[in-house]
Amino acid sequence: MQDILPPSLISMLRDRYLAGVADAEAFFDQNRGDEDSLTGALGQALAMREPILFTGPEGIYSVRVSYMKLRGRGPNAPEKRLGADGIFQIEVANNRGDVIRRKGLPFQAKTNWRGKSSTLLRQAELMEQMSPGGLVIDYSSNGYKACLANNVVVVGGHRSGVNHSGAMRPLGQVLSRDFLNCTIGTRDLYFDPEREIYSQFEGAGGLNLITTQVTKVGQDEA
Repeated sequence: MQDILPPSLISMLRDRYLAGVADAEAFFDQNRGDEDSLTGALGQALAMREPILFTGPEGIYSVRVSYMKLRGRGPNAPEKRLGADGIFQIEVANNRGDVIRRKGLPFQAKTNWRGKSSTLLRQAELMEQMSPGGLVIDYSSNGYKACLANNVVVVGGHRSGVNHSGAMRPLGQVLSRDFLNCTIGTRDLYFDPEREIYSQFEGAGGLNLITTQVTKVGQDEA
C-alpha cells in the first residue's frame, strides 16, 4: 500500500491497527469464554464504519480497513475448506466508488495456545495450500501474538518451536508494519461472502499517487 498511499495516511492506518489491537486486548477477559467472540471483538476494533478520504492527482480516493469472519459451522463451512477463521482486508476506491486496489491477509486464531496442536497444524497446512502467507494468532491475557502459518507448519504445530524460532510477535506490530508494508498479505485477494470462496480481484484502473493530502476522516466504528 505504500506505493499508492501518502505517508500521512499510512501513519494513520498504523495507528488504527495498533489502537484496535490494544482495545481488543483490553477486553480479553470479557470475551475469553468463546474464541469466536474474541475474533469478533478484534475485527470490530479494527474495522472502519466509514472510509478515510484523501485527494490525489485525479480527485478524491478512499481507503477502508475491514475484516471478514469465515463461517466455521454447518455444511461446507469455508473455515473447514480454507483453514482460516477470517481475513483482514484493505481496499482503495476512486471517486466513482470503483475499487482499484485490494489486499487480504487470511488468519487462523487460537486462545492460549500451548504445547502441540494437531488441529492448528492441519489448519495451517490447509491455509498454506489455499492462501499462502496467512497468519496464526494466539489470544491470551498477556497480549495477542501472531506468526506466519508456515512457521507453524515448519515446527509441526509446537508452540515451543515457534517461540524458539522467534517467529511469534505482537499482533499490532505485525499488522501495522508487515501488512501495511506489504511484506505479508496477498494483493488482490478477498473473500466473497456470497460464494464463500477466495477471489482474485482485478482493479478498476491504475493509480499512481505521488503528492497527496488527507482531506477527511470518516467516523470510525465505536
